Amino acid sequence: MKKITLSKEEIEDLKDLYQSEIDRAQRRIDSLKSILRKIEKGELGDEKEVAAPKKRGRKPKVKEAAEPTAPKKRGRPKKNTAEADKSAQTKEPKKRGRKPKVASETKAEKPKRGRKKIAKKKVKTSPPKKRGRKPKSLRKGLKPTVGGEKIKWNNLIIDIFKSNDKLLQAKDLTVGALEKLQLPEVEKDRTRMAVATNLTKLTKYEKKILKYTRPDDKIAYYGLAEWFNEDGTLKPEYQNKF
Repeated sequence: MKKITLSKEEIEDLKDLYQSEIDRAQRRIDSLKSILRKIEKGELGDEKEVAAPKKRGRKPKVKEAAEPTAPKKRGRPKKNTAEADKSAQTKEPKKRGRKPKVASETKAEKPKRGRKKIAKKKVKTSPPKKRGRKPKSLRKGLKPTVGGEKIKWNNLIIDIFKSNDKLLQAKDLTVGALEKLQLPEVEKDRTRMAVATNLTKLTKYEKKILKYTRPDDKIAYYGLAEWFNEDGTLKPEYQNKF
């Protein structure tokens, strides 16, 4: 078994508790002894009886004798049939639904108030014009021929490089194409798109033109394949031609 360790204060409290219990028991013993001595000496009168010690706890409930009653029936009590028949004869059955409105003869029908509807004339309006670029079907395309001959864009771009004899940017090719074809400034956007499409074809697929970027900037330049060495570097005569 585990030992219980108590402090000095707890030991003193237990001593006081046990001592008080002993004193209470001693007083009870002395009281009982005095009662026995009085009984033996006959000091207690006949009228007075020694009170029995009281029992602790609740007093038991005494059940009163009640007359036996018949068990109650569940449910609602039945109505007297005779009275029910009389009440049914006197009362008329209620009609269901809304009561019909009785039109008064004295009151004349009032004219309905409200604004008169005025027939509006329909005005034909043209649909609003849409802003933005026109669809491809309505846009005018770049003329495929100049002077009765079909434009050969690949040959035109190569001719521009040969006539300038230096590396060019894409915008330089657009300006050169406008000058070669003698087109107005309004055709600049369509010319630029045509140059970009054919320049990609010559660079990626036909390899007739090579792309070059200078180390000091990131601007893309283009030149003829014959201006480059096999390792992709520019030949000495074209290294400073930009």
